Amino acid sequence: MSRDSVLGWTLIVLVVISLFLSFTIWSQVPGNFSVLKMAYEDNKVDPTLLVKPEKILVYLGNSFHTILKPTSPFYDKSWSISKELLSAHSNASPELVGKISRDNFMRIKGLEVFFPTPLPANLLKQLFNIESGDFSLLDGKLIDSFILVDDGQLSVYLVDSEKSLYKIGKDSKQNLNSIIKEIEESNPPLYAGLTADVNLKVVGDVYVSLAPYELPMYSLKEEQIQEEQIASKFFPDFSITRRIQERDGTVIYTDGQQGLRFYGSGAFEYNMPVPKEAKKAQSFYESFVTAVDFVATHGGWPKDAYLSSYSEIKGASGPAHIFKFKIGVNGFKVVNGDDLISVTVEGNQVKNYYRNQSFSIKQIGILDLMTPVEALNTAVATKNIKAIEDIYPAYIEEQDELKPVWIVETEGMEVIIHSPSE
Repeated sequence: MSRDSVLGWTLIVLVVISLFLSFTIWSQVPGNFSVLKMAYEDNKVDPTLLVKPEKILVYLGNSFHTILKPTSPFYDKSWSISKELLSAHSNASPELVGKISRDNFMRIKGLEVFFPTPLPANLLKQLFNIESGDFSLLDGKLIDSFILVDDGQLSVYLVDSEKSLYKIGKDSKQNLNSIIKEIEESNPPLYAGLTADVNLKVVGDVYVSLAPYELPMYSLKEEQIQEEQIASKFFPDFSITRRIQERDGTVIYTDGQQGLRFYGSGAFEYNMPVPKEAKKAQSFYESFVTAVDFVATHGGWPKDAYLSSYSEIKGASGPAHIFKFKIGVNGFKVVNGDDLISVTVEGNQVKNYYRNQSFSIKQIGILDLMTPVEALNTAVATKNIKAIEDIYPAYIEEQDELKPVWIVETEGMEVIIHSPSE
């Protein structure tokens, strides 16, 4: 090859390299990281995953009960069957039966599914594709649980937050007994109804296990923020996106319309003004699905996330809905934990999305809890409690650890009862 040919090919290679470097410089946000483009795929998530029951009460038909938590062997199967039966056999307009008395279900077999937070009746209807008749009787009602029982036929009930019982369906065809038989034959832990005594009033139905409790303890470790990866999910075109670092360490991304802020605490927040043409009124259900799908493609849903609260803000152009989500541990609540995620939906668009610092957990031991009766005696003796609405095991976050405790609900408060070894 001649000297001129070598020089010519060298020049061509240098031009190609120059063009490549120019493209790389101008197609990246300022900062030391590479571009990770994201295709905005229509990643749908089943919204019922965010309202999975915190517990399923199983009526065994012999005056005994058991309770399934998300870690229980038959929880997933019972939840799947319950959703199917609720959808398929809710075939009547709601009929008010009266105040619920669970004593009426003591001698029949059934499942009662408790939501982690009470749900608006119309949201429940749409989430589970209930095609019963006129639901107007339940307008403004919040639903705590639904009940499926075999009383000669399959009967379907809803229980609202005021403890009113509504019958919404009946059918002769059902497969409820088979799952209850499986649960019963597995020798599950039995639960008994708590009865009042001279020192303590029991409000409603409270069930406690007859077996001892032990739960794992965990250490907490902050997960590192993948700033580059997260930002790419909001800004598919980095060539028009600026990265700004403030003096306090906060990092902001913006393309002039939407903004993404990374805080030093490990949280991040997204804001997007909603244009007039997008301010179309959506139902509560539609806004909920919008929030669920948005999070699925902008950070994802961690295991054990659940809807913890919601609210509606009235505006001139229609309502905005705010949904907040917490995260549990193997189905148990972390009672002093902050919200993990908050999403505000206005029209058909997410206006604000805040996501807190995430943690990974590692088991560091097992803690034997006192019995529920001992926990109640401690609450009465040390906290001067006169009435109980519920008692259940949960976790508290303390000194970078998650520790199991008893929670006693009384008069709108949550009283924490530690293990004697703590």
